[in-house]
Amino acid sequence: MPRCAKLFGRPGRWRRAEQLIRNLARRLDKEWPGIAATILEGLDEILCVVRLGLPKDLRRSLACTNIIENMNGTIRQVGRNVKRWRDASMALRWTAAGMMEARKGFRRLMAYKQLPTLKAALLAHQTAHSATATSDSGLACTGEAA
Repeated sequence: MPRCAKLFGRPGRWRRAEQLIRNLARRLDKEWPGIAATILEGLDEILCVVRLGLPKDLRRSLACTNIIENMNGTIRQVGRNVKRWRDASMALRWTAAGMMEARKGFRRLMAYKQLPTLKAALLAHQTAHSATATSDSGLACTGEAA
């Protein structure tokens, strides 16, 4: 059983989530192979983040896409002022400006006070993951049998 499956409590739930993500990547592979490859590359991280034991409000905030949609809308609104895009670095600068503008509204998000908890949990997970990856005996959420 994969190591991450043990972290979910019920192995069937982990397998079902993995199956759904792989099916999504398979469907996207025909038209957008790069996106499908990115999804498959981050599959372990997508599934392992569930084990962090975050507070309920923070999990609910992270489960919805409102944060991303809000930021993307602000980036579009800021970028609307540009009439001619000269190069990719200009697009990156304007995207960064839009993100800085969107940052002002992040305080209104539910559970924003729990973001330090998320940061601490991610750092702990990263530390544990890197320690596991460097040891010869452990599997780092690879989906291989232990």
